[in-house]
Amino acid sequence: MLRAHYAHATMFSARFPAGPQSSAAVGSRALRGVTAPAGRTLLGATALACCALLAGCMTKSAGLEMRTALDKRISELESAAQTRDSELQAKLDELAQGLESARVLLTRDSADVVAQVQAQQDKMAEVEGKLDELTHNLTDIIEQTAKARAELDDKLGKLGTAKTGEMSLDTAQIPTDKAAHFAAAYEAYKAGDQDKARALFKEYVTRYPSDAKAGDAQYWVGATYLVQNKPATALGEYRKVIALYAKSPAVDTALYGMADAFYRLHACTDAKGALDALAKRKAGKALEDRAKQLVRAIKEAPKGYCTS
Repeated sequence: MLRAHYAHATMFSARFPAGPQSSAAVGSRALRGVTAPAGRTLLGATALACCALLAGCMTKSAGLEMRTALDKRISELESAAQTRDSELQAKLDELAQGLESARVLLTRDSADVVAQVQAQQDKMAEVEGKLDELTHNLTDIIEQTAKARAELDDKLGKLGTAKTGEMSLDTAQIPTDKAAHFAAAYEAYKAGDQDKARALFKEYVTRYPSDAKAGDAQYWVGATYLVQNKPATALGEYRKVIALYAKSPAVDTALYGMADAFYRLHACTDAKGALDALAKRKAGKALEDRAKQLVRAIKEAPKGYCTS
């Protein structure tokens, strides 16, 4: 998870990718290997990085050297983590394979989708105990590293040349308070500024990956794409909610979002499958009413609209 969040912070400055940025299996391997002393060392490096930034005299070359030092330290931590990766790795590999199966099932019309997802959640519970302790110790390190990297990138500017079309935010545009950050993202969404809302929601997930609202933030990332009529891209973001935040209430809205996206892509069978999965979760009345309207739209679709 350390490398995954570090990578998210890195890529935020260069671009904002639409697709998945990490996997549960790779992230968890990094989590298991970082000990408290290693964490303190990384925090020290982060503090030095921040001090250098505050000094206001950093050159681009010095910034790049600092970035290289951070990359080297993280690589050393990951190398040390390999010695603790045997018994838990086998279970995590099984979990990752199970979650992938769940994602595939959610794109098909299957009466057993919810049961399959529940089975994967049960397997996840077997390793949650071991991961919770590591996650607790690493949360502060992850957030400190992400903030330090964001500040470095803000000083150095964008080093890449690729054009992603995604909006870039200055550090000053991102509230430091967690609640204010989420509220600003949602206000941008309601105001119709989907690019800004998406950038803020993505940064929220990067900075606070274990927060209770992280699943909601990931859902809204997908929603911004759907508002912009980019259903294929929205599907990828909705699937992240189910894969990474299976216990979040946002799973219900993500399933509806997937159904809507599938329908817009003329994949009516897949849309029905997502709606069936949603119905078995017994979502709230408002969402049920929206689901019924979409079911009716699928049934009344013009001839030839549905290609699958």
